[in-house]
Amino acid sequence: MDDRLRVRLDLWHLEIFCAVAELESFSRAAEALFVSQPTVTSHISTLEKRLGVKLFDRTTRKVTLTPAGKLLYRHAKVLLAAHEAAMQELSKFQGGLTGRLVFGASTIPAHYLLPPLMAKFCREFPETQLLMRVGSSGEVLDGVLNGELEMGVIGFRPDEPQIHVAPLWNDEVVLIVSPEHEWAKRSFVPIAELTSQPFVFREEGSGTRKTFEQFLLKHKLSPRQLKIIAEVGSTEAVKQFVAAGGGVGFVSVRAVDCETERERLKIVRFQEGRITRQFFAIIPTDRTTSPLCTAFVRFLKEQV
Repeated sequence: MDDRLRVRLDLWHLEIFCAVAELESFSRAAEALFVSQPTVTSHISTLEKRLGVKLFDRTTRKVTLTPAGKLLYRHAKVLLAAHEAAMQELSKFQGGLTGRLVFGASTIPAHYLLPPLMAKFCREFPETQLLMRVGSSGEVLDGVLNGELEMGVIGFRPDEPQIHVAPLWNDEVVLIVSPEHEWAKRSFVPIAELTSQPFVFREEGSGTRKTFEQFLLKHKLSPRQLKIIAEVGSTEAVKQFVAAGGGVGFVSVRAVDCETERERLKIVRFQEGRITRQFFAIIPTDRTTSPLCTAFVRFLKEQV
């Protein structure tokens, strides 16, 4: 047998390799893993020598995976996930739930729903660690599909055969305007009047945006008919834009559901009805789910 096929991959080397690949930086990977940058560099060099291939292309600004690196990354995530699941399964024999869960959440759950629930879960299971990655619903879905995230919480129901969906909380998407806007004293407006206003939209992939656009299409108004003057990457950016008088926007009602927010932003609903949606936990069906992931999803469902 070719000696190159006898290489034994060290899990610590793989964890460092994945950290560099995901953060695109040796220094940021070192910070995330609480080791020195020379240690990271040394481990990656050792891994490349053992495998006989170059794993990263290095520039002054960032590092990127080579084709060989992309192949190893895909398999390394599977190996590390299997190792984590094995350790969690074995922890049952010690009478407790342990381990680390890396999951994703879209903006609204990440900022307004999950933090207190994560705190409660960690109090109940002190030997666990929850690592939440925040992105748009589309980004979280992609992360779950490609194995970077073990599960996710997003703002729309994905139509993916390899994804199991667990319904969680209900939500409402509302239009917001500044207190000086002409609609500030109106509780309802007809959808037809939206074409007269400058809009700030969330980015493509946002669950909030997808819900809003589906509502418009249901009532025979194409999003292309609106005057979109800006796109931003977060709910907070939408709120700041609208509060500054830049236009109107749409957000989850949870993002303006406090007295302070309602002093600088006014909620307007539509004569045609409310825009409702649901948040979902998403879990891949083509990979083994760790005991910690299973326990966390079950915990979230109990909080609904």
